[in-house]
Amino acid sequence: MKFQWLLILLTFIAGCADSYTEQTSEPNTLVLKVAAAANLQYAMTEIEKIFEENQPDISLEISYGSSGNFFSQLSQLAPYDIFFSADTKYPRKLVEQGFIAETDYFPYASGQIVLWVPEGSPLDLKTSGIQILLDPAVKKIAIANPRLAPYGLAAVEAMQHFQLYDQIKDKLVLGENISQTAHFVESKAADVGVPAFSLVSVPERNNHGQYWKIPTDAYSPIIQAGGILKTTPHPAAARQFREFVLGPNGQEVLTRFGYSIPEAN
Repeated sequence: MKFQWLLILLTFIAGCADSYTEQTSEPNTLVLKVAAAANLQYAMTEIEKIFEENQPDISLEISYGSSGNFFSQLSQLAPYDIFFSADTKYPRKLVEQGFIAETDYFPYASGQIVLWVPEGSPLDLKTSGIQILLDPAVKKIAIANPRLAPYGLAAVEAMQHFQLYDQIKDKLVLGENISQTAHFVESKAADVGVPAFSLVSVPERNNHGQYWKIPTDAYSPIIQAGGILKTTPHPAAARQFREFVLGPNGQEVLTRFGYSIPEAN
């Protein structure tokens, strides 16, 4: 019996030693917490992969959501290191409130909105364009909440530009962010939606619907900006990631996912 207990004890000690060796042999990586607008989901995933391949000592922890919700969280000192908004308004407010230094504010991309219908829809976007929203078959139109998501505000502006908003406002279904808006259409919970071009032009969604680009003169430019939070414990790493996004590699990915490079704002 004593021999059996001794054997168990030795096995346990050996296991602990192996576990300790495994844990201490792993390289020490710095975790950078990123708050990113939902329209960046696909592009930022690609940027994350390339960045971590080039900087194995930095690991990105990215959360996606509406820019308005992130603004509220960051105003309450949520523990993020860097913020990528879907507009310039929210990062500018954080600069004004003292949460981001003026020198750490940066524009990084300009986006577009599209009309999108699910796979198998009888609606003909190519022929009707945005006037399709008046079709009697359209019962629900998905957009992001314009109070929280800049892409949702752009959708409302486009509808007003074409003098459609008052006729269709009762059909609007509001997503918490632009990614949820695309999901409403993809799952056929809405007949048509107004998501970001970057979310529907990717291979993952090519066979899930068809899109029509809304003319960019129908809504205010969607210039996206970001900032490094003053509360970050990793300012050097945050600036390193910012420079990567603004550099050739990051801008190539953003362009490939349907964004354009904005002028400084």
